[in-house]
Amino acid sequence: MAIIKVGNECTDADFALLCRHLKILDVELSQINAAITSSCDPESDGLCDAGEYFIGHGLIAIQRYLTATRTSLRVSLPDAFNVPPMLQGGLSFVAAINAAANYWKHMEEWIETLNMSDDAHLKGSALKTLQRIEAVTPWEEYTCANLLAALLDGQVLGLSHLLPAIAEWRLNLMAKI
Repeated sequence: MAIIKVGNECTDADFALLCRHLKILDVELSQINAAITSSCDPESDGLCDAGEYFIGHGLIAIQRYLTATRTSLRVSLPDAFNVPPMLQGGLSFVAAINAAANYWKHMEEWIETLNMSDDAHLKGSALKTLQRIEAVTPWEEYTCANLLAALLDGQVLGLSHLLPAIAEWRLNLMAKI
């Protein structure tokens, strides 16, 4: 991965691919959102699950970009996830996205753990991930969609709307090194 920075502008091939990928997912999300609007029962029609699926996979793609960027710049995970933009409560935008991507990848395991007994609970990185998510939105049905909605703060649900904040994070990260 090579990022070339001139002033406040960057040439970043991985970011360009991420943009393309998220725009493809946004086409699906747009169709799902239109179907939700016209559906009498979007949940029973499977539309909410479909939206969650595409959003979850988009968050994983963003997570991969975040990891590739910070490692190519030789920035540690904790340092990279403390770089602005920041959300209310002090959590960074990218830390919230990273937590949501981890949630999407591991939620079935966590639900399995919680279903093992009445006194089962999450611990370690699973608990930390959920705490980060809950700093932005409750952990409930359609957590990825709810987190995306919270991050977009009233904008139409589209993964590509996250790109300006990711680009801002990249510039801020590069300024740290």
